[in-house]
Amino acid sequence: MKAFPMIALSMFTAHVLAADAPKITLADAGKTDYVIVCIDPSPSEKHAAEELAHYLKQISGATFEIVPALPAGKPFLAVGAAAAKRAHETDLKELGNEGILITSTAGNIVFSGGAGASRGTLYAVYTFLEDCCGVRWWAPDAESVPKREKLQITVTNTRFVPVFEYRDPFIKVAFDAKFAARNKINGPYRQFSDAQGGGIEYAGFVHTFYELAPPQDHFAKLPQWYSEIKGKRIHEKGQLCLTNPELLAFVKQRVRQWIKDNPKASIVSISQNDWLNGCQCRDCAKADAEEGTPSGTLLKFVNAIAEDLEKDFPHIAVDTLAYQYTRKPPKTVRPRDNVIIRLCSIECSFLQPLDHDANKAFREDMEAWSKICKRLYVWDYVINFSHYLMPHPNLRVLEPNIRFFVKHNVKGVLEQGNNRAFGGEFEELKAWVLAKLLWNPELKAEALIDEFLTGFYGAAAPKLREYIQLLHDRAEKTGFYLPIDEQTFAPYLDVETLTAADKLLQEALATVGNDPVLKKRVECATLQTRYVFALRWPHLKKQAELKQQTWPRAISRDELIKDVVHICGENNIGALFEDWSGDTVPHTETLVQRYGGRRDPPQSIKELDQPGAIDLQDELFTLWHRPKQALWKLDEKASDGKAVWMPGDHRNWNIYLPVSDSVFSAALGKSCTAYAVVRVEKSGDDGVAFTAGVYDTGSKNGACEIAINVRDVREAGYILYKMGTVTPNKAQYFWAAPAENGKNVKSVWVDRFILLPAP
Repeated sequence: MKAFPMIALSMFTAHVLAADAPKITLADAGKTDYVIVCIDPSPSEKHAAEELAHYLKQISGATFEIVPALPAGKPFLAVGAAAAKRAHETDLKELGNEGILITSTAGNIVFSGGAGASRGTLYAVYTFLEDCCGVRWWAPDAESVPKREKLQITVTNTRFVPVFEYRDPFIKVAFDAKFAARNKINGPYRQFSDAQGGGIEYAGFVHTFYELAPPQDHFAKLPQWYSEIKGKRIHEKGQLCLTNPELLAFVKQRVRQWIKDNPKASIVSISQNDWLNGCQCRDCAKADAEEGTPSGTLLKFVNAIAEDLEKDFPHIAVDTLAYQYTRKPPKTVRPRDNVIIRLCSIECSFLQPLDHDANKAFREDMEAWSKICKRLYVWDYVINFSHYLMPHPNLRVLEPNIRFFVKHNVKGVLEQGNNRAFGGEFEELKAWVLAKLLWNPELKAEALIDEFLTGFYGAAAPKLREYIQLLHDRAEKTGFYLPIDEQTFAPYLDVETLTAADKLLQEALATVGNDPVLKKRVECATLQTRYVFALRWPHLKKQAELKQQTWPRAISRDELIKDVVHICGENNIGALFEDWSGDTVPHTETLVQRYGGRRDPPQSIKELDQPGAIDLQDELFTLWHRPKQALWKLDEKASDGKAVWMPGDHRNWNIYLPVSDSVFSAALGKSCTAYAVVRVEKSGDDGVAFTAGVYDTGSKNGACEIAINVRDVREAGYILYKMGTVTPNKAQYFWAAPAENGKNVKSVWVDRFILLPAP
């Protein structure tokens, strides 16, 4: 297999010990004079020696014996701190837990971490195998090991400490412990063994408020522990009341118990829940106002717990979030030395680097936090949460973003991708490239991408590189603000770009022939355009007609969906988007429910003939509480053969359609009339049948809303209901719900919303 060129080690904290680097012959014709020395090893040092012997044998065919003492008159490879000291390498203190030493003298090579380090020696061996021998671990089931009749290497003497103490491509494929250890990933969720050196362990891992004080246990008796919103204490979608002294005392004891229950933990998380609704009680509001941000109130609470722990648990750091409503730093309060602030970039555009003017607010918050926090972590995002498979052109910002973190003294980075399921867009590529950049931020992302494409996709690499180039060039030309939940109507996904991109992916697939491994890998890459064509079929087809462009799909929409589902099934891809609704339906099945069996909707409503009319079909909706409370179903009465069904026995707003640039661009900021197209199956005439409207999260008010009485539903088919006048903005969303009137309403079916510009 191909031997890859040596990657230069970072000079952030490294220095070269010797200028000359002579060639060393480790093995020739399947034989070696070398032994591997491992003296009184820790579990990870023993494993490092075994990994070294294993891969050197794979490369050369020679057996490298592991011995417990320096040999007399034989060359050796010394592995571990004790062996390094015997070989006269004694200055190991500065290496810490993860720093590495690789040095050669008189043909002998020493690999070590700091004295007593759990991971350093292992990382030194993996670095040597990569940089000197050309081994690569692309994915848990994909590695490259070159074969060499004569294993002759050049060793650059190196002492290196990674700039980031915490490195986590938070992607499902990177959760494999072997893959993670070999690529020097140390975040939680990996179940590292002692032999793999362990990793950074948390007691609680973000969004822990309700784990610390479960409302099901305490709210009934102690509502004052929870958020007060508009004068009322709440626990559903709430936070904690951080100025309550009794709550603080309780959490202090709770955290101590967590630490005792998690003896391997070095960090405990005390952090807000994953939604808004910070407490607005008098004391919290006053504290927020004094610091100019709720982060001040949060930090005072966290600091108090950190101070309480400091004496008894000096090895424990307390981690909290600077996230959404707490992202802005406080005026005066400062994090204690044993507090970690984890700054989150969730609101940013991921087409432009984080220091770009498009992300000015985040950049300013980063600059401010870096001045007051000694241990700053970042939670960054590298996937589209709404569509895991959709092209998400962010590869060009990975390198500048990580260097931006280094510049601002960030100590730990989590890059969140599709962490809950396999199948994200280029997930193996992103996991590997991010692992390399987090270990050594001086590396070049473009070179890493090229190397990965060649190593993982073989002959398909050139076409895949063209595909990546095409999507990124097109997206950058639009200057689009790319959020983490962009929809398939993104401006860079026009029919011309998708047609050219799909052609490149099909050409890439053709290059690998019948190779079963490479074919599966490239087929997964082709899902990116297949998926968008499947979802946007009628809109893209209309675009092609208007531009007099030949329609590129030779099969029907249903056949294309069947292909997507098949490829997903063959590759264990069960989730297509981030879903916190408790949905138990496989997401590929949802794809069929939502888009399969559709027909092109007729222009059967006269209002749609008006200039600028926007037809918002149900396939654009997000549904919550599927399948029991909302589901796409075939319906011959619906305009395109499908509609969203909801039983009449609940009142949840389970239909959700956010206003976005991509779909609503012609209507943004303009006065419009909003309609809902709904049919009701009724069994009585009392009460309300359904409600619908447009809600504005900015003003926290309904922009328009209707409640239709059952007795007013005179027809069995779909009816156009006027919801009201609205000026669309991106803080709004369309919604619809039954009215918890199961006695009189069997079900509510929503076919679409319609938006008409005012005359």
